[in-house]
Amino acid sequence: MVQERYPNIQIRSKNELAKQISSFKLPVSDAMALIQDALDNFDNYWHDHPKQSEPEKDKWVRDASGTKLSKIHKLINARVLKPHDKKLPYFIFGGISGKNHKSAAFHLLGNKRKRVLLKLDIKRFYEQISEARVRQFFIQKCHCSEKGAKLLASLCCVPIGQKGTGGVYKTIGRGFAPSSRLAAWCNLDTFTKLEKLVKKELRGKDPRIAIYVDDIGITASRATNEEMIELYNKIKPILMSDKNQTLPLNDSKTKIIHHSGEMYDINRKFLKRKGFEILGIQMNRNSLTPGTKTRWKLVNLKKEIEKRKSDSKNLKIRCKSVLRYKKYIEKDEAKV
Repeated sequence: MVQERYPNIQIRSKNELAKQISSFKLPVSDAMALIQDALDNFDNYWHDHPKQSEPEKDKWVRDASGTKLSKIHKLINARVLKPHDKKLPYFIFGGISGKNHKSAAFHLLGNKRKRVLLKLDIKRFYEQISEARVRQFFIQKCHCSEKGAKLLASLCCVPIGQKGTGGVYKTIGRGFAPSSRLAAWCNLDTFTKLEKLVKKELRGKDPRIAIYVDDIGITASRATNEEMIELYNKIKPILMSDKNQTLPLNDSKTKIIHHSGEMYDINRKFLKRKGFEILGIQMNRNSLTPGTKTRWKLVNLKKEIEKRKSDSKNLKIRCKSVLRYKKYIEKDEAKV
């Protein structure tokens, strides 16, 4: 029997959702009360995060921490979505159990040398995924009823833009626990088309693709700028082809980087020489190391510690944290 690509969730009512998120510590009756409370007080349970939001980019991180809505989000994420992570294809990394930015970078290393990296960034990714799209995913792909899909979508989506500005159009909440998984699932058909295109266009060059939330990395061995630009020109219409879910690219963040460090934009213009990096990680020939930003942070912390000497307890704690991160990134992936 062929395994279905999508999760078979089959939630048709509030009671069935309560059953799925219930446990020994959370009886079905308590789960029902929790769901109802989150629905009744939904708008009071979340706000825009004052530090993580980027108003200048119209990116608003939603914060429901410490509320019953946050508890519902964590339960939906852990008990409804997470059990199906293994159904997601190998090239999806962001927000998936057992996968992270390190495993994405390691995957892009590939087996053949002289790699070239095409870095793509989807513009305002979470804001592109509408409540209607989430409902459609649960109904058409996960065998939920319209009532069950509407319930799940209403708990995971908020009006677009700054809270209180009167927006009617709703999207998945940037910062909510289920959002990364929902973003991957709602766009899986499109991402699968990308993977097939990359394999076809870069055949024989050990092509690799890694999708980490809104960041897309593509590497190949001995690829030219022209080949990567041609690939980019074929990727863009695929991301824009679904009229119900367009995914525009941020062209200013599109870069072609050679393993030597030479960086170009999509017009072949040389920009600068920089590390062969993605997701804050430098990809060496056969290994990984923290990217430029982290390495400079470590250098500056050490300088400050030496400068302050006795008055450097907090700096030393921060330095140790960065060193632990460095050790983790540089640890042999095969042993992780």
